[in-house]
Amino acid sequence: MANGSLQLFSFFSTLVCCFIVWRNLDLFREPDYDILPISAADSLGEGLSPEEQYLARLSREFKLTNETEWLSWRFRHVKDSAEWTTVNSVHNNFGSQDAKVVFTETPNPLDVRVTHRMELPVLGDLSSKSYDASDLVFGITTTYDKILDREGALLRSWTRWLTNGHKKSNGASLVLMLDQADKDEVEEIEDLLRTNGVEAQVFASGEPMSLTSRYHELAHLLKSFGAILSNSGGAIKRWYALIEDDIFFPDIRYLQHRLASYKTDEEVYIGLPSEQDDWEPTRRNTTTTTYGGGAVFLTHPALNTLSKLSCFDMPELRDRFHAKRWDVLLKTCFAWNSDVSMNVLPGFYSPDFEVTNLDVDAYETGVRPLVLRNALDGHGMDVNVAHLVTNACDACFMQRYVFHDNWVLTVGVSINEHFGTIQHSSKDTKVVVTDSMATNQSSTLHEVTIDDAGVDRTELLWTGNRRVWKFADSVMSDDGAVWQAYVDKAVGEPGPDNIDSVIILVWENMER
Repeated sequence: MANGSLQLFSFFSTLVCCFIVWRNLDLFREPDYDILPISAADSLGEGLSPEEQYLARLSREFKLTNETEWLSWRFRHVKDSAEWTTVNSVHNNFGSQDAKVVFTETPNPLDVRVTHRMELPVLGDLSSKSYDASDLVFGITTTYDKILDREGALLRSWTRWLTNGHKKSNGASLVLMLDQADKDEVEEIEDLLRTNGVEAQVFASGEPMSLTSRYHELAHLLKSFGAILSNSGGAIKRWYALIEDDIFFPDIRYLQHRLASYKTDEEVYIGLPSEQDDWEPTRRNTTTTTYGGGAVFLTHPALNTLSKLSCFDMPELRDRFHAKRWDVLLKTCFAWNSDVSMNVLPGFYSPDFEVTNLDVDAYETGVRPLVLRNALDGHGMDVNVAHLVTNACDACFMQRYVFHDNWVLTVGVSINEHFGTIQHSSKDTKVVVTDSMATNQSSTLHEVTIDDAGVDRTELLWTGNRRVWKFADSVMSDDGAVWQAYVDKAVGEPGPDNIDSVIILVWENMER
């Protein structure tokens, strides 16, 4: 590590203490669009009903037409299967009730009441929020301004997967490097993270540095961090992650499940490409490869090997305008100077699976989400809002339901009404890469070893047109239920036959 390249505002000897003694400063306020204290009262007595409150909010936020179509459901989720499937068949009809046309300014309270209820099958334990992620430590580099932009949206996205959702750590640790931040900015971000339950240590680069150079420094910080924890009797970190600041993990337990098949006492280097754009052809254009998609996990032995490789500490990395991408350099450095090769846990896209339906957005595939990139804007989704459903139903986010009447719900993404036929490809076409296949095929075709074992990639195929309601909003009521809105905006000039349409889903809190 170059001398003077970092200004560390806390000595390493105090690092562990910073994780144990947290200050209870209330500096970070949840924005209004995360929690809306709408009344959960059943009566239609004095004041506005919860439905009227939510309609008023949606009308204001999304400029709904004065007359708007309104359809609603209450969902109670029940445990069904231990395995995630891309197609969850529901024998009920989603469109079994007629949509009401309501006046957004003066709605009839009876027209907007959410009274119809349905049970939906979901994966696994419905109530368990307790889990131990203390074997994970994440290294991120970003800027002070980016963290506070958009009312702290980036920081709030981190809290959704680094805490239990109630300002308590889930055990995972964060080592954060701020680019050219001063001491006051470092302390402010530390306070915000700790106040919201994130176990974090924050550092700053004291001079202009390329992104690659900052990730090089982060790798050394992660190694030192793990050593201090181990020597002081703290939690043993088994996985050290270098990730970009807009990476989002929808379910840390699922991440741990996918990592569990690897031996952490060996040199293991894993990339988590999410979508097709995270893959690219090699120079000879004869194979495809990935550099990890901005999310790379290393065991301690692999991290120790990396810290000894001079190729990850070249002077030209200091040039912030000409340095290679950090993940490209990392993979190249391992490939040319060690026996460590990349294993890949693919997300929505796997190059070994031939996709038939090219009209399906990655988020609508029903594939269990492992990692999301560009989490605050990707696919038009604000993940802080869409992921709120997990407060009521842990495993519901992005589950796909196919109803008897050809309606399809992908939770937090969209609702589709299909006017033709729907079928899904046989599960026999699911690609599961075994160890031998990965060695003989994936490493040859992709320069990496792909591990897609157990991942269901069954496709949904249809004929004819479809109508789409996109996920737009989500709030939480005072009884712990999560309200979602899916909107189909009218195209062109509004009129009697051209109005907006809203579908409301209320996910009931099953822990009450």
